[in-house]
Amino acid sequence: MFSRISNTFNTIKLCVRVLKKDKELIFFPIMAAFSVLALAFVFWSMGLIDIQEEQTGSTSFSDFIPEIILLFVANFFIVLFNSALISGALHRLRGGDPNVGSAMNHALKHIHHIFIWSIIVTIVAILIAIVKGDRREGSFVRQILGSMLQYGWTMMTFFVVPIIVAENMAPISAIKKSSSLFKRTWGDQVTANFGFGIIQILAIMISGAIGWFFGLLNPTLGIGIGALFAAISVSVVYTLEGIYKAALYEFALGEKPLEFEQHDLSRAYTAKAVAV
Repeated sequence: MFSRISNTFNTIKLCVRVLKKDKELIFFPIMAAFSVLALAFVFWSMGLIDIQEEQTGSTSFSDFIPEIILLFVANFFIVLFNSALISGALHRLRGGDPNVGSAMNHALKHIHHIFIWSIIVTIVAILIAIVKGDRREGSFVRQILGSMLQYGWTMMTFFVVPIIVAENMAPISAIKKSSSLFKRTWGDQVTANFGFGIIQILAIMISGAIGWFFGLLNPTLGIGIGALFAAISVSVVYTLEGIYKAALYEFALGEKPLEFEQHDLSRAYTAKAVAV
């Protein structure tokens, strides 16, 4: 167990080295966040959604159509930019020298699969939300069940995006292959999620401390600097997660990323390639 944790954090360190060579990869998480915020603002400004509105009385399916459309479009942009990030990471890990344009162009070649995968992600998100129910009225058991389903779905589809951009595989087939790879790498996925979660919490705490320090001089300045550092740190963590996912995908197939050639990770990842 401790060896697996050590190997995972060692791989994260190697991902940092990759990020130092391709700092432009941070662009994709930033653009994903910007796209979602911009979409939410557009929908809100058009009066299609109201985050402060409380539902009273009966509601029909049509009342939720704007939210469903917003959720789908937001998921589409998130998947698109995540696909570009994974494409760039795989390009680097396989010995190339990616840039924003090449990574984005590669992702766009799989736009049809990305579109379908976004629909699937949206449907699953809605179903899980239905299982959980309203936080104020939903039972504790439903919340736990929904969270377990969500976590299981996240783990089982961990490699879907790398499979789509690397193998041009349709989403349903990608889900099946991702599930197969999950059986070989589940321990590394769980450990990585825990590790990145800890890193993200620490990054936000440090950002808060920096904001507090500057807030002693000027409250507005403190909020601005704290928010800026938080945004940058979260973007860096998400970028590292994308690089890690690409690297673990390579290891799961029995490959060894060129960027990691000088490091002995054979004991950490012994998964053999699976038939396509």
